[in-house]
Amino acid sequence: MPRTRRAARVASWAVAALIGGAPVAAGGVAWAEPPSDDDVAAAHAAADAAALDVAGAQARLDAIRAELSRAEAAVQTAAEDYAEAREALAAATRETAEARERADRAQRAEEAARGTLAEAYRTTARANANGLGPLDVVAGARDVGDVVSTEAAQRAVDRKVAGALAHQADVRSAARNADARWLAARVAQQEAGAVAEAAFAAAQRTADDLTARTSAAEDERDRLFARLADLRSTSVELERQREADRQERAAAAREAAARERAEDAAPSTAPPGASDAAGDRGDDADPQAAAGPGRPRSGGAGDGAGADAERVAEPDPQPTRTREPAPDPAPRPDPKPDPRPDPPPVSGVGQGSAAQGREALAWARSKIGTPYQWGGEGNPGYDCSGLTSGAWNAAGVWITRTSRSQYLSVGKVSYDQMRPGDLIFYANDTSDPSTIRHVAIYAGGGMMVEAPRPGIHVRETPVRWDEVMPYAGRP
Repeated sequence: MPRTRRAARVASWAVAALIGGAPVAAGGVAWAEPPSDDDVAAAHAAADAAALDVAGAQARLDAIRAELSRAEAAVQTAAEDYAEAREALAAATRETAEARERADRAQRAEEAARGTLAEAYRTTARANANGLGPLDVVAGARDVGDVVSTEAAQRAVDRKVAGALAHQADVRSAARNADARWLAARVAQQEAGAVAEAAFAAAQRTADDLTARTSAAEDERDRLFARLADLRSTSVELERQREADRQERAAAAREAAARERAEDAAPSTAPPGASDAAGDRGDDADPQAAAGPGRPRSGGAGDGAGADAERVAEPDPQPTRTREPAPDPAPRPDPKPDPRPDPPPVSGVGQGSAAQGREALAWARSKIGTPYQWGGEGNPGYDCSGLTSGAWNAAGVWITRTSRSQYLSVGKVSYDQMRPGDLIFYANDTSDPSTIRHVAIYAGGGMMVEAPRPGIHVRETPVRWDEVMPYAGRP
């Protein structure tokens, strides 16, 4: 049914719901066909909207925004669960292939051992056929020397047979163990595949739910805007603009508070080696990030005069305080080893240079406009961690595949020390890395590049500070 026609029908049923009468079409003709369940639900929603005052309508608009925000977070969580399940399946597949190769090698070794044992038995049989039994040795010997030498030969044959038997038993046991490990790996692979399929189905259902909620939210917003326009004697378009401005102001206030919380939670002195991050920023430092708590903000014309001049002349105590990885009393001269390890270190500020961060960012920006894809690594689209891992891999620094493992493996830097290329992580519970649901790459100037969720292509957008992890990550 066309939306305008359905809207008119819903309005009629809404009026009927309010006055308790039968729905009547324009011109006074009653509707001949009964309403569908969707029509009834929409009519009740329209009636509820018509009963709201201005404050109630605005509160409901805020509730819709919060509902959609939670639904988007659920989609990102489901996408990350699927990415982890895919990684587990890939690892199980590799383990199965390696176990099969080990089993094949063990089987070949067992066949070779069986051949050696058969040869030993043939040697023994020939010896017995030539009269090398105990009685034959004594009866046919010319002297004691013949007996001794013949017995020595027999012992050598016996040792060869015993050695062949022991070796064959060992390799047979190894072959059986290898087969058992392969069977176990194959079962694990099948289970991982089932988990990945279930995770994908759950992610798809979650995305479908978000789509349905978004459509229902748009319909409800239309009714709420109409109600506000009626209450204020304005137009629906004016109410839309007013509401957009109100939501923008509220979002700005939330983001400011969230950024302050994030910076307070991650002072620049916290992670070991963080001062080295500041020393390596150079021209790549973001002036907005650099002005965070724990760092002096750039001043006006008075900088460098009086007390400020004395402060500038003295060495800045902060890098000295954070350069040593207290409480470890043994200072580390350089937390960035060369050659770079694989995978990255879990402490310090990571192994990537500022130039590599810029290269990773440039690669990520080259993917702007690419569609989002569940578990995507570029064929044809990306998910969030597929984008960040691809960016840093392209810059020559290996990082893990999922956002949760990325946060655990990269170096940690505070938000006032971020530079382009650093990673920003989002979680449902920022005290628990296992609840991380999204990762983006910092672009500088308060911007980031991300693959947000299904339906939204890779984009560059302002940093969102709500629900960020305590630290940014530096590969």
